[in-house]
Amino acid sequence: MFSSLLNRRAALGRLSLSAVLALAPRLAAAQVLSNGAPAVDGAVSQPFSVEGLRDKARALAAAPYVKPPAPPTITGLTYDEYFRIRFRAEADLWKDRQPPFRAEFFPPAWLYPRPLPIFEVAAGLARPIAFDPAMFDIPGEHADVAKAWNGFSGFRLLWPLNEAGKMDEVAVFQGASYFRSLGRGQRYGLSARGLAIGAGEPNEEFPDFTAFWLERPQNNNGAIDGDAVVVHALMDSPSCSGVYSFTIRPGEDVVFDVAASIFPRTTLAKAGVAAMSSMFLFNIADPSPLQDYRTAVHDSDGLAIWTGQGEHIWRVLQNPKAHRLSSFQDQNPKGFGLVQRARTLEDFGDLQARYDLRPSLWVEPLDAWGEGAVHLAELATTKETDDNIAIFWRPKDPWKAGSQVDLRYRLHWGQERFASPDARVFRTRTGADAQAGLRLFTIDLQGGALAEGLDGVAMDLQATGGEIVWKDLSPYPDEAAARVAFGVRPKAANVDLTLRLTRGDQAISETWKYLWTA
Repeated sequence: MFSSLLNRRAALGRLSLSAVLALAPRLAAAQVLSNGAPAVDGAVSQPFSVEGLRDKARALAAAPYVKPPAPPTITGLTYDEYFRIRFRAEADLWKDRQPPFRAEFFPPAWLYPRPLPIFEVAAGLARPIAFDPAMFDIPGEHADVAKAWNGFSGFRLLWPLNEAGKMDEVAVFQGASYFRSLGRGQRYGLSARGLAIGAGEPNEEFPDFTAFWLERPQNNNGAIDGDAVVVHALMDSPSCSGVYSFTIRPGEDVVFDVAASIFPRTTLAKAGVAAMSSMFLFNIADPSPLQDYRTAVHDSDGLAIWTGQGEHIWRVLQNPKAHRLSSFQDQNPKGFGLVQRARTLEDFGDLQARYDLRPSLWVEPLDAWGEGAVHLAELATTKETDDNIAIFWRPKDPWKAGSQVDLRYRLHWGQERFASPDARVFRTRTGADAQAGLRLFTIDLQGGALAEGLDGVAMDLQATGGEIVWKDLSPYPDEAAARVAFGVRPKAANVDLTLRLTRGDQAISETWKYLWTA
């Protein structure tokens, strides 16, 4: 389930309800600091290496899973009150260093009650970052709440993303294995996850990042766009443990290089790699069932896939009437992601949420991932505060208990990347001809070989579960654009539609996909 309880519409993104219920980190501080070292309170620095973290994760996976104690109950803060608590800039980590990265921390309250260890790594040593309530600016009427705090619940990274000398958030890690980022000039929208297990299905499992290590950034010859910060995380859950390393490079896009090692406790047949979640409420193709002054409300409007065979797929997102799962089989995919193609204010008509400024997120595998499928979960919702869309890669072969699974991939947060060089879909519309019993569709495409006109262009249009009654291809008034229109008579409860444009035996457009449900 991806239903969210929080929507910091213009800034803070969302966290799914299931994730909220699984927030508790899986290790106490004393478990993280092994080899006889003291726990975080009064802890000493100790040698650090990624291989050492792998050894910890491997040892965790070899032992039975230990369910953490229930998180402490901390009352007295509402949603708005929690977000009025501010970390004091004078307490920023790395505030006097170059390059200009900063780290700030979140208090353990509201939906994030359990503290977790966070360390700074420098010169091969890990130093626990000491917690002090004085680091936070707390409204006076809630100052007593801080007396129950004893650690941080997460952190954010700052960097001058939009303007030299002005610090902006470039990444946030908080809650289960969730994290988020954005590109230059954008606002938070969709979120990523370290690992999803059984996503979109009953009894979904939410692995936790249980401790973090932040490497002190190093100067890169003064080149701002070449700056990077490295974050390591230890992960644990009933089914597996693991280690994640994120090398984060801000720029026009914010790019995460991810290296992960997963150690299954049990055979994992439903692992979700490079998972992400987003929100789709309605748009012009699927209008709102409720009265709304806006044209569209969504953080993402399509799933884009670049297959291992070189095909570009555009699957239109929908807010279905009932929960549904779709999968797209592939081998060694070149990439996939959730994309926001609607990019003008008038695409939405919302001056506050500015959905036109939400980032796209693209996954670029850095190794051959073999056989598997990109999975898409779409959940019915009536609220824009619900994250009702999720995607992830699921390997064909289960991960075996006792094995080590190594993953490398790159996340691009920002504008759409690696899009098809051929004609791309920029709008889908749907309607009905009730008298004829038809569903009506128009698909507008632009770019690529359409600049040469429509001579010799044919429509490869398929309808599984339905009959195409008529179809038409016409030039669109914009330059290098065309419109496909057709009517389909449903023969089943689900009609799976596929369209691409061809010239001769050559595809000249990406492949448009749409699942119509009665």
